[in-house]
Amino acid sequence: MADNLDMFPDVPDDALERMTDPEILKKWPQGLTDILVVIEAAYRRHGDDDETARARAFRAVRALAHFHGGHSFYLPKGDRLEIALRDREIFECHNGANVSQLARRHQLTEVQVYSILAEQRKLARDRLQPGLF
Repeated sequence: MADNLDMFPDVPDDALERMTDPEILKKWPQGLTDILVVIEAAYRRHGDDDETARARAFRAVRALAHFHGGHSFYLPKGDRLEIALRDREIFECHNGANVSQLARRHQLTEVQVYSILAEQRKLARDRLQPGLF
């Protein structure tokens, strides 16, 4: 599992210690606390010890806050989330010559994979080059 503790080196080293203070945790909005607990549990399920899971969870929540802090965003669930994650994985795994392999792995047709790749390329381009109007 990739370690995400170095994603944001500008976060002070003592920030984790301050954030684990129960008094601070009580003041957090319940939704944020829930996110922290879920992420920490996911790291534990994948083999992290309690301390490492907690540190990684705090880092992940801070990364989310850094990226989305102060903004509302939609996070799908169920099939919509799984399809979105599958499509992103297909895009990231595509090497220009493995469409057939990706189609088999994800039980799709090659035409579906090409369509997913086109959509993901457009999303990537739109992130890098937002529209003028």
